[in-house]
Amino acid sequence: RSLWRHGRVRRGAHRALAGLRETGVVVLPDGAPYAYALPGGRRDRVVVTTAMLDCLEPAERRALFAHERAHLAARHHRFLLAVQLAARANPFLRPLRTAVAYTAERWADEDAAQAVGSRRTVARAIGKAALVSRGTPVATLAGLAAAGPVPRRVAALLGPVPAVRSWPSLFTSVGAATWGAAVGAAVSAMSSANSAVTMVLILHAATPL
Repeated sequence: RSLWRHGRVRRGAHRALAGLRETGVVVLPDGAPYAYALPGGRRDRVVVTTAMLDCLEPAERRALFAHERAHLAARHHRFLLAVQLAARANPFLRPLRTAVAYTAERWADEDAAQAVGSRRTVARAIGKAALVSRGTPVATLAGLAAAGPVPRRVAALLGPVPAVRSWPSLFTSVGAATWGAAVGAAVSAMSSANSAVTMVLILHAATPL
């Protein structure tokens, strides 16, 4: 059902833009302030309304566009869709869905800060957009004012630049725990998939034609 709803919303968004020029940025004359990254179709697009642009200064508008382009460049919608489906299948993964959504927004925040050269400008754009925006039409479409811990994102941008981190070495206690958890998660996922396939085969064999 989630996958069907996601596809329906994306198809509807593309149909709504079908008569417009094939440009990377689409500005809609709408009184409702919102902006989001729309992947797929003939090309990826950033959709924003005039009401949203009116709420932002020129530098903040550049931050908005840089943020949305970062979502498209990194294909964040795929991560968001995958984790949403996983959380639907296993309710214990709902905290992971929240964590991935936040991480995707922070990723785009930092990319936008590098693009415009000012972390404070991106922080102001996020704060203003969150105050006036109603979010994106579906959870797997990323946007500057996506639902979530906006104050935490703003605080992170007003703080020091985060250090670039890589996976820890296997020969440390943290590294052993991290790699062990990753391998365990992969084995668990493969086991679950194997069980599901086995169950389908058993049901198919036991069900009369």
